[in-house]
Amino acid sequence: MVLRKEDLPMVSNAIMNALHEDELEIINELHQACQEGNADVVDQLLQLLIQDIEDHFTTEEELMREAEFFAYPMHKAEHDSMRKRIGELLERWRKHKEPKEVQKFIEEELVSWLLLHIARWDATTAEAV
Repeated sequence: MVLRKEDLPMVSNAIMNALHEDELEIINELHQACQEGNADVVDQLLQLLIQDIEDHFTTEEELMREAEFFAYPMHKAEHDSMRKRIGELLERWRKHKEPKEVQKFIEEELVSWLLLHIARWDATTAEAV
């Protein structure tokens, strides 16, 4: 398990917390599949993670637009940077099918990005939406 539920910062919006918890489960399952070297499962879970991230980001962005949240452009830019990084990972995955590369991305980028993003952006956003 690369990320425990207790490690996730909680925000004052139940929808956002649920999105984060769902993502945590997929991240942990994907990480486990990477450790086991199971490329077929990694492929399925990576696709699921990408869909989940897009649903997560789209939901938050919709909430921010509806609330006319002042920091929407900056928060969305953070989402867009991760969309780009995960897209680059997917491209490399399609070419090489290397579970260790996905594992490294999870351990060295995704988990720290997610925790910082929740603490810095989502906590503030949750107060406004």
